[in-house]
Amino acid sequence: MSFLRAATFLSLLMGVLTAAPVQAQSAPMMVPAGDQALRQDLQWLIDRRIISMSVSTWPVSLTVIEKALENRKKTNLERADVHALLSVRRALDDFRATRFGLEAHVNTDSAPQLGFAQQSRARAGLGLYAQGANARVAGRLQVNGLNKPLTDKQSSVNLEGSYMATQFLGQVVYAGQLAHYWGPGQDGSINWGNAGTAIPGIGLQRAAQTAPETPWLSWIGPWGYEVFAGQMQHDTAVPNAKVFNARLFFQPVTGLEIGFSRFMQWGGDGRDNSFGAWWRQIIGNSNPNAGGTDTGNELAGLDFRYTLPFFSNPVSVYGQFAGEDEADKMPSKFIGQLGLQYQYIIGTGTRVQWHVEAADTMARRLFRSNAYGDPGIAYNHGIYRNGLYHDGMPIGHPIGGDGRSYAIGLSVVPDDFRYHSRFHARFMMAKVSESDRATNRGSNHVFPDPAKWYGTDLSYSWRIRPASFSAGVRWMKRSSGNFNSTLSLMVSMQIPLGNP
Repeated sequence: MSFLRAATFLSLLMGVLTAAPVQAQSAPMMVPAGDQALRQDLQWLIDRRIISMSVSTWPVSLTVIEKALENRKKTNLERADVHALLSVRRALDDFRATRFGLEAHVNTDSAPQLGFAQQSRARAGLGLYAQGANARVAGRLQVNGLNKPLTDKQSSVNLEGSYMATQFLGQVVYAGQLAHYWGPGQDGSINWGNAGTAIPGIGLQRAAQTAPETPWLSWIGPWGYEVFAGQMQHDTAVPNAKVFNARLFFQPVTGLEIGFSRFMQWGGDGRDNSFGAWWRQIIGNSNPNAGGTDTGNELAGLDFRYTLPFFSNPVSVYGQFAGEDEADKMPSKFIGQLGLQYQYIIGTGTRVQWHVEAADTMARRLFRSNAYGDPGIAYNHGIYRNGLYHDGMPIGHPIGGDGRSYAIGLSVVPDDFRYHSRFHARFMMAKVSESDRATNRGSNHVFPDPAKWYGTDLSYSWRIRPASFSAGVRWMKRSSGNFNSTLSLMVSMQIPLGNP
């Protein structure tokens, strides 16, 4: 069994070996993918060695963040560090205090979601939610209505953001429909991102990302995992297809994080839904070319992020690679992503972050300009013909399979302790659906045809406690192929309406 497959079980094993009852536990509230401000603040604190945790695996429980804050560095902090700490603390306090509220999103030209930040996947969306927690259970019920969704496979009403969670023996278990994001990328995740509708299911993860106390496992450093089982919606090729996904990440040396992930699609109507079918998928005996039985579709790979000081400021290099096929029970036909990030302080405490990032979702090409790769493979499958798309939107990178993208982004967080304002700018260019395969047109409803485009987005966000707001514009211009140029104005707000 390869390490990528063994990681599925190793994460569960280590959870048992290192788990210990936590005193005065409270039910964990969950933060789904999409809170760009919180992720940015936490990454700043992590890279400057003020707290120790990971922001590569979402959703994340508040207990993980709170444990990291309890053990934070308390001396020799810059004003910008204090600003980030206060921003995180206030966000968590407001999150726990809120009882009910609303979310509203406007996306005038229905531009697709590109990146981690939550955006409306419709012309307009409104969500009403109620949430709460006691000593044993935390939960949230959210009902969302969409006006003119981005794809015709989306439902006009969904329950994204809803969940129930509890904590036991140092672990968190939750059930619901929460957005996931696995990996270090800023503009997308090769393995599992939040560009598509969240998949409902059950997840298990650690309540604190600390190093194991067991001597023979202490070398892995702070670590965490997630195991998730769910069922896809609105797919027609294999209705009620199931997913079983696992991720393990750890920090063996200061500044280095390594992650292993698997995304498995199996079962469904007319398919083998037995334990045996699931087990054959787990051990890699599912490829008919290797004498197995084709029970499902999967994506497996690794990612890394390494941060080191550069003139007293953190610079990070990161990457993510995933195999779309199997050879000798190992991932093959890789797609990938690479990025570089640099953060520094100007003035008395203004934070600045630059990043450059490239992604190549054509199998077996990996950024080689003179190679065509293996078209029609990435995010597609002969039996699960809807592929790794949910409601016609990519589960992985936002451009979908058989494409490549390049981006440069800038984020500025002023020395603003009142409104915690932020500015974001990004320029992108991409080739999408390069293969022109029928499989792409049938699965990728966001970029169904071959095209080349470039564009930019600008945004400004701020908080008037406890509410948060964001306004921006995204322009995407076709340079060749079949793509409708867009100029979309985007406005979003989250307004708590009830606090104790």
